[in-house]
Amino acid sequence: MNSAESSAAGMPRALLWLAIVGMAVRATVAVADSPHPLDGLSVAEYETVNAVLAAAGKVADESHLVLVNLAEPDKQRVLAWKPADNVPRRALVTLRQGRDLIEAIVDIGQRKLVSWTVIEGAQPALLDSEWLLSQQLVRADPAWQQAIRRRGIENLKSVFCFPIFPGNFGSPLDEGNRRLGMISCYQGGGGKGLWGRPIEGLVAVVDYDERQLVELIDTGPVPVPAGGPAVNPDQPLTMPAQGPAERRFSIQGQWIDWDKWRFHLRIDPRVGPVLSQVSILDGDRRRSVMYQGSISEMFVPYMDPGKTWYYRTYLDVGEYGIGSGGVPLRAGKDCPADAALVDAAFVNEGGEITTKTGIACIFERTTGDAAWSHYEVRQGASLARRHTELVVRFIVWLGNYDYVIDWIFTETGSLKGRVGATGIVQVKGVVSQDMAAKTAGKDTAWGRLVAPGTVAVNHDHFFGFRLDVDVDGTKNGMLIDRIRKVDLDESAVNSPRRQVWQVLPREARVESEARLNADPRQPALWRVINPALRNGVGNPVSYQLRPAMTGMSLLDDAEPAHRRAAFTAYNLWVTPHAAAERYAAGTYPNRHPGGAGLPAWTASDRSIKDTDIVLWYTIALHHVVRAEDWPIMPLVESQFELRPFDFFDANPTATEGSQ
Repeated sequence: MNSAESSAAGMPRALLWLAIVGMAVRATVAVADSPHPLDGLSVAEYETVNAVLAAAGKVADESHLVLVNLAEPDKQRVLAWKPADNVPRRALVTLRQGRDLIEAIVDIGQRKLVSWTVIEGAQPALLDSEWLLSQQLVRADPAWQQAIRRRGIENLKSVFCFPIFPGNFGSPLDEGNRRLGMISCYQGGGGKGLWGRPIEGLVAVVDYDERQLVELIDTGPVPVPAGGPAVNPDQPLTMPAQGPAERRFSIQGQWIDWDKWRFHLRIDPRVGPVLSQVSILDGDRRRSVMYQGSISEMFVPYMDPGKTWYYRTYLDVGEYGIGSGGVPLRAGKDCPADAALVDAAFVNEGGEITTKTGIACIFERTTGDAAWSHYEVRQGASLARRHTELVVRFIVWLGNYDYVIDWIFTETGSLKGRVGATGIVQVKGVVSQDMAAKTAGKDTAWGRLVAPGTVAVNHDHFFGFRLDVDVDGTKNGMLIDRIRKVDLDESAVNSPRRQVWQVLPREARVESEARLNADPRQPALWRVINPALRNGVGNPVSYQLRPAMTGMSLLDDAEPAHRRAAFTAYNLWVTPHAAAERYAAGTYPNRHPGGAGLPAWTASDRSIKDTDIVLWYTIALHHVVRAEDWPIMPLVESQFELRPFDFFDANPTATEGSQ
C-alpha cells in the first residue's frame, strides 16, 4: 500500500503497518521445521519481519520498505547443510526512513532485530509510492499544464507520466544526495498503445524528498505520433505442449530434479530467478557445477544526447528491481500447456504481503534438433539422439520493454542462460512523417524512423550475469586457452604446410588477467578448471563459458553514462568469492557518480588461482531498431553456455542409446 492510499484511508503509515502486522500475526501458519537455507522467504517469514520491526519501534510514518530479501547464510555452511540442520533464517531489510537509507538484519527464528545501520550517501531503488507522487507533482504544476495544452492536449486525464532516475552526470542537479526523478509523459486513449504516443520535448524534474517539481525542461512542442495499432489483449495466443508424453522432472519444495540435473530455485525480489547448488549425476557420483547463478544487473543506455533524453540510461536491476516486477505466466500462452507454474511471495513498501501465482514456469521440451547424429556408411544406418531440454522461464515487465529470462538444462551436460527482449521499443515524436522530409536528417541523427512522426532511438542492452561456478568443488581456477596462428619452418616440421593454429593455455593468476572480451580476432576458450581433479585421460576437469554472438560497450571510460555501469567495459570479469559482492554495478547505483561494483572490487587485483571464483559475464546487444520491430517487437534473444569440457570421460549420452 502506498502513501497516498494510507492517507486516503485516514491512517498514518506507522499505524497501518501495525494493523497489517496484527492481522498477519493472527493468521500466521507454521514455517517448515527445516527449510533449505536458500529457500525464498515465505509469507509467514515476511509476517515475522513486519512484526519484529514494529515491536522494535522502528516503524514510523516516513518508513518505506524498499526490499526485504533472504540474508543468505555463509556458503560453506550451506554446502554442509543436511535436512536435520537448523540454519538460522535471516532477512536483509532495506528501508528508507525520512531521508535515511537503512539496512537491517532480522533473525526470523529468534524474532529479533540483529542490526540497524544507516548507509550514508546512497539512494535505494524506486518506491511504488514515488510512481504515484510523480503523477501528482506534475499534474498539479501550472507550467506543466500549460505546456501540455500548447501541444493540443486538453484532456489531462489522458496523460500518463513515467518516472526515471537520472543517474549522475555532474550537472548542478547532481550536487548533494538529492532524490530526483525525471518525468516524461505519454498520451493515452483512442484505443492506441501508450508507448507509441510520447509527449516529446517536455520533461519535469521532481525532488521526491521535497515533494516538488524543481525544473521543467521544455524544448518546444512536437506533434504527438499517431501510435501503432492497439494490441488486442484478448486475442487467442496459444503455445502447444512441447514436452515428451509424460513429465520427467520433479519439484520438491524449491528443489528441481530432471534427467541427471538437480538444482534449487528461488525468485529473488531484486534479481529474479536464482539457481543454486546446481549439480549433475555422473554414474553414481553427484558432481557440483555451479553454486549460484542469476542476473546481476541490466543496463540500457539510449544514444540521444538531447536535453530530454541524455539521462535515459537505465540500471533496471539496481534502480527498479526485476524480481518483484515479474509477470504472472500462463500455461499454454507464455509457457507450454504442460508447464509447471512456480509461486513466490513479496512484500511492498507498506508491509503488505502478496503471493504472485505463476511468476515462473518450468517445462521440458523436445526442440526438433538432434543432440548428436552420425551416419555409418558401411552399415547404411544412422545413429541419432533427439535434443530434449528443461527450461526455467521468468518474464519481467519494465515499462515499454519486456524481458524473457530462460535457464536451459540439456541432457549433454550444458547449462545455458538466455535473455530475450520484446515488448515495445522506446520512441520519440518528431516532425518528419517520412524520410523525404527536409527535417528527416536531423530527426534521425540518433535513431530510425519506424512510423510517421516516430523515431526509435538507438540504444544498448547489457545483461550482466553473476555465475558462482564450482567445478567439482570450490577450489577452481580460470584457464584461458588462446588460439593463435603458428608460422612453421619447413625444415623443422618436414611438412608442406606453412601455417597452422595452436592452443596456448594460460591460467589467470589475478583479477586483471581475467578481464576479457569476446573477440573473434583473438579467439580463446574461457574455462573454469579444477586443477586437483583429472578425467580419464588425465586432463583437469572443467566447464567452459561459451559466449554466443555478443558486443561490448563503445563508450569511453570518461563518459558519464559508461561510468555508472563500468562493468560493461568487459564481457568477462573473474573475482574471488565474496559474500557482499553480488551486483555488478554496486549495491546502490542510483545517483552514484560511477565506478562502483566490479571496477572497485577488482582494483586491488586479488588472486583468483586455486580458490573459490565467481564469473561475471555480460551479454551486449547494440539495438538499431528496424521497421519490423514496430509496433511490437519480435523476441530477440542472446545467450551463453556453460559447457562441460573434459568434465566427463566421454559424451554422457553416447552410451544411452538413440532416440
